[in-house]
Amino acid sequence: MKSMKFKNILAALALGWAAVAGNAGAAVLTFDSLTRFGSYGNGEALLGSMSASGQSLSYQESGFVLTLTTPNAPDGAAHIGDGTYEPQTFNWHDGIENGVDSFVTLTRVGGGLFNLISFDYYTDWSVLSADGSQVGELQGWDSWTTRLNGISELRLSSGAYNEIDNVNVETASAAVPLPGTLPLLLSGLIACAVVRRRRQ
Repeated sequence: MKSMKFKNILAALALGWAAVAGNAGAAVLTFDSLTRFGSYGNGEALLGSMSASGQSLSYQESGFVLTLTTPNAPDGAAHIGDGTYEPQTFNWHDGIENGVDSFVTLTRVGGGLFNLISFDYYTDWSVLSADGSQVGELQGWDSWTTRLNGISELRLSSGAYNEIDNVNVETASAAVPLPGTLPLLLSGLIACAVVRRRRQ
């Protein structure tokens, strides 16, 4: 009976640890609320999921936020949806309405780590960076499928035309025990088992 309880405790610990380690909130950002010919920002109406502040415009979906930053916008305001690309995509111009050197960042709402699984893109040329380090270059119409784990910011530089869609992301679990704590946990469990056995 006592050994059965101990086995149940071990099983519960193992299941709880697996749940913590493997549990991550997954989402696919589809931009379904954005219309084909809708232009947002620079005086145009914003959706409830958007906010604008001078040279940046942010869009939220499923706990993530994309922010277009336009440091050289001629009218001093960022805006998206100027391109006549596919409907319901996050799209913007660089060098035209938004000025040059604009870029988009993807982060979690409120900050934190996430995993990038994939996304679709259409651009004449863009540099992709994760937490300040370049991880690739994008050109043409394709999908990015190289998984990036435990990042806090994804950044896309801008080409003349840019479109992203179907951004597949998940929150990265911050509760996974560090490698150094695992042996400590196991040694504690073994010590409990030895004490329990001696009492029997």
